Amino acid sequence: MPNPDGTMTDAEKLAAYNAGVGSSGTDKATNFDLNNFEALLSRLEGSKGRQQRQKSVEGRRDIFQQGLASMMSNF
Repeated sequence: MPNPDGTMTDAEKLAAYNAGVGSSGTDKATNFDLNNFEALLSRLEGSKGRQQRQKSVEGRRDIFQQGLASMMSNF
C-alpha cells in the first residue's frame, strides 16, 4: 500500500528494483514488465503533481499571510 502522500514505500522500492535486476545481478530486460513500469511511473507522476499543487497552495497561503500582516501593521 502506498504512503498517504503517494510516495513508494521501502518494500515497493525493493520490489521495483528486484523486478529490474535478477538475483544473480543480471538485467532482466527480456522479462521486463512494461505494465508494472507504467503503473509505477504513473504513481510517480501523480505524486509529483500533488507535491506541486501543495507547494502552490502553501505559496498562496504565505502571500495572504504577508498581506494580512502588512495591513495589520498599518493600524
